[in-house]
Amino acid sequence: MIETHSSTSRIAGFIVETVYEDIPPEAIHIAKQGILDWLGVTIAGASEPVVAIIAQYAKGLAAKMEASGICQGFMTTAELASLINGTMGHTLDFDDTFANAVRYNIHPTTCILPAALAVTERLSLSGRDLILSYAAGMETTYRIGAAIGQSIPEIGWYPTPILGTLGAAAACAKALRLDVSQTCSALGIASSLASGLKKNVETMTKTMHAGNAARNGVIAATLAQSGFTGNQSVLDGKISFCEVFSGGRGPDMVPVDDLGKEWWIVSTGLGFKPYPCCRATHPAIDAILYLKQRYGIRPEQVASIICKINPLVLGMTTAHRPKTAYEAKFSMEYCIAKSIINGEITMRDFTDKAVQESSWQYLIPHIHFEHPAQWGHGAVDLLTEIVIRLDSGETYAYKVSVPKGEPENPMSQDELIAKFRQLSSSVFEGKKVDELLEIIQGLDKTTTLKKFFEILRKPPS
Repeated sequence: MIETHSSTSRIAGFIVETVYEDIPPEAIHIAKQGILDWLGVTIAGASEPVVAIIAQYAKGLAAKMEASGICQGFMTTAELASLINGTMGHTLDFDDTFANAVRYNIHPTTCILPAALAVTERLSLSGRDLILSYAAGMETTYRIGAAIGQSIPEIGWYPTPILGTLGAAAACAKALRLDVSQTCSALGIASSLASGLKKNVETMTKTMHAGNAARNGVIAATLAQSGFTGNQSVLDGKISFCEVFSGGRGPDMVPVDDLGKEWWIVSTGLGFKPYPCCRATHPAIDAILYLKQRYGIRPEQVASIICKINPLVLGMTTAHRPKTAYEAKFSMEYCIAKSIINGEITMRDFTDKAVQESSWQYLIPHIHFEHPAQWGHGAVDLLTEIVIRLDSGETYAYKVSVPKGEPENPMSQDELIAKFRQLSSSVFEGKKVDELLEIIQGLDKTTTLKKFFEILRKPPS
């Protein structure tokens, strides 16, 4: 029985009743930016070892051909395609996050969009259908995250797959055109499939968290369509999704009063990454690059670098002497050293060979950290100040509170397109990159996505 005033039923009602014309133009614009950014990052991650393992697993099952493994050269079931593509989209740690204004950390698109893409391809839906299902999944995730996002990591869960599983289920429920009761069931089923431990963050399993969330979203909505039931008010009350995954700290209801009236993808926004590494390193990188460009600082001039930072944020970057590309993404020391040496941070910096070179390691003893007591202590309090003292005695300092890519300090459309071109060019020739870009920018006018999926399916040469 549906409790008509529960937050679960109100979210389900929003998912079912919302049509494309209800989405504000700015929300459509940001949704298309999210799709563009994620696809570039995903294409660039196609040859990573973790992707090869997941893709080989799926290929070995010889499953029904419903949806494409991006850059894998084969089709498989929608759920397995979601697993592959969601994992691929998270493997470089270059994918989007919710804006820091939400006060918790999650990578939403790489859970939601792969599920929406798989069902869109399976059902031969349009570009508008894809945008609508993605937007429905994002708004659902924003609302549930607002209730418990800050509490999830405090008890050992990794927020991306916990919240992303429900977002993926919401997106698929919309694409499958479920009714309200079915959509409530899809959310209920997804709530029991949601999982992901912080303990696994430093392993390949971190990237699979996102793929598993996408896959479970497809499973939950598909089962609900077939009459499989889940709790109809799973987000509400005692032993609910919100209570369990917040350790009892969550509210009784998810904030839904303005659902469908205010679109949080606009009012809160998305954070896009200009650098392929942990978001906690970005303010320091921004500050180093500013000082280097402004004052022409050369690495051989540096006597010391002091990084003033919230200790909790620094604690997210645990690899102090990284030995692999993956560890380097979570190394404040590495990102600071490479920034002062190269004057940029790019994909080229995150290979095992680059990390194992000695050219940057001499700077490690010169990098020090301070934790001003008056600064914030939350996981998204990213205020960072870099103070560089030269051998000459000169000292230069710069403070960054909002890193590049946040809605308050956004990457421009041209910068996002340049990022997409650079990343997708690692697999596709220029003409195919142009075709993909044209399709994404015109998604709202595209009635068939057959050509789009045919291009995406092509493996790296």
